[in-house]
Amino acid sequence: MKKVLIVEDSLPIVALHKNIAIKAGLEPVIAMTFSEVKALSSQFDDFFCAIIDYSLPDAPNGEAIDFILDAKVPSIVMTGMLDDNIREHILGLPVIDYITKESKQAFHYLLSLLKKLQTNNKIKILVVDDSGSARAYVRGLLLRHNFDVLLANSGKSALNVLKNNPDIKLIITDKEMPNMNGIELCNEIRATHTKDDVSIIGISANSSQSLTAKFIKNGANDFLQKPFCLEEFYCRVIQNIEYIQSIDTIRKQANTDYLTDLANRRYYFNSAQPIMDSLDTSTVAMMDIDDFKSINDNYGHDAGDIVLKTISSLIKLHFEPKYLAARLGGEEFSIYFHDLELEKAVNMLENFRQELEKTKINVGSELISCTVSIGVCQDKKDKLDSLLILADQKLYSAKETGKNKVVF
Repeated sequence: MKKVLIVEDSLPIVALHKNIAIKAGLEPVIAMTFSEVKALSSQFDDFFCAIIDYSLPDAPNGEAIDFILDAKVPSIVMTGMLDDNIREHILGLPVIDYITKESKQAFHYLLSLLKKLQTNNKIKILVVDDSGSARAYVRGLLLRHNFDVLLANSGKSALNVLKNNPDIKLIITDKEMPNMNGIELCNEIRATHTKDDVSIIGISANSSQSLTAKFIKNGANDFLQKPFCLEEFYCRVIQNIEYIQSIDTIRKQANTDYLTDLANRRYYFNSAQPIMDSLDTSTVAMMDIDDFKSINDNYGHDAGDIVLKTISSLIKLHFEPKYLAARLGGEEFSIYFHDLELEKAVNMLENFRQELEKTKINVGSELISCTVSIGVCQDKKDKLDSLLILADQKLYSAKETGKNKVVF
């Protein structure tokens, strides 16, 4: 478990911070004085980050912050001191964030921040600016929050980076660039990517009041004028990423079977049919759990759910992400092999069948086994429905001739 250093002299706040750290999946280590911080300095390399109060009994002027930052420990400053001069001083340091203990919401924000810091490395952000120093500055700010940062020095370069990294969630682009400015870049991006696919934040040192509207009307989600407030910068970045993540969550819920996390029937048909239209032949497998009703009858529906989840996990292991797998309903599954010879598909399915047959599934106080029957078909049918009917006929043959087999 990653460790977080909590530097705080108030026992009630220490208890609150410890609880927040544990909720975030971190192991809290406490220091209540600057002396205790120094005593822990040999362990600094072990800390994921630190949460530091500004004023300590033996370090009233933020000395602990400088000491920890000098040791390259990523740090969040959380204090009850609201002095503007102190705030400006802290924001001039390379801290992750500065949070004032004004309300309960501040502690909710801290919990959210700690969780995000552990997963932000999976989020790609593209920074576009023709100025190397400007790119480096914004990159440095984003790296404090552990984002995966990509860089482009022109609009054309940005489009190439986006093409090669379709999982980019946020683009931060300057307005003033030669050949293709930031507003023109927004237009180009929106020709292929909607606001639900990727967020764009425009930035500019131009003080024109109309620039915000120009960026947003041309496809940007947000705008910041340089020089920007660091707190506002981070708030805008987080807000735009959370929007994209919310859309991704909604899409996943709409396209995924709630129990097994496989594709659902609608997504399977919508995804497989366009691929099928572009191919001469396709291979489809239909799969059904043998005697599933007896599992529910003998062990209960909770046991049935465990069996479905176990089989789905094995399906993912054997066939995803290269091939499309789905739960069509009940105990019925299907695999679409878009570019695989029939013999190779059958071999993959047979390997899956054999592993499942050997798998012991824990359903509470008992270990049970289960098997599947599988029907496979390769044909030149135009419609997925037609191919599934043929695969289903082979599945019926597998059931009629003893179950727990692959018929093709």
